[in-house]
Amino acid sequence: MIQLFATDYGCTFQSDQDRCFYLHFQGRKMAMSVCSLIAFKKKVDSIDLVKLLTDESDYSDVALLSTCQREAIFLLSIREIIDLKELLSGTLVMLELNSILHQQLNCGIS
Repeated sequence: MIQLFATDYGCTFQSDQDRCFYLHFQGRKMAMSVCSLIAFKKKVDSIDLVKLLTDESDYSDVALLSTCQREAIFLLSIREIIDLKELLSGTLVMLELNSILHQQLNCGIS
């Protein structure tokens, strides 16, 4: 497995053998397809941090989030939401960078 990106709270790996990505977060390890990873990122990005920070209710500082196939449910603090957003964004940037590098290397070989 190849580590793609890491933060204080988690990391992501790519497994060519299993043909999936692994998200390690809150002590859990979840296998995800690239489509699931992108869909999960969209869910995480849709969390309104400003609303959480300005809401005065008792439970305003946490968010409940499930993966796309409901394999896992997360109860996230604001800090964990920020970290998960960073982790997923960094992972997709690394995948895009890897794709660009492979494209350029293959163009140079042709």
